[in-house]
Amino acid sequence: MRILDTNSDTAIKNIILYLKAEEAKELYDSIGALLKENDLKDHAHVDDAAFEHEVTVVLYDERKVELLNERSKEIILKDM
Repeated sequence: MRILDTNSDTAIKNIILYLKAEEAKELYDSIGALLKENDLKDHAHVDDAAFEHEVTVVLYDERKVELLNERSKEIILKDM
């Protein structure tokens, strides 16, 4: 698992994620779709109702990072 604060472009080690039930279901469904497709090039966005907060979920495999952008590769491989 890697966590990137996109506002500061900084990797962080932990977060607390507060979700409403409908947001949790959307996250669950999004992860399920990513796993079903097993597409390591794809990602999913989960937004709140006002589109003010967003979680982006990406599936990755350390052996296939060439499919990702340079910053993602750095985050995954160097855990920075």
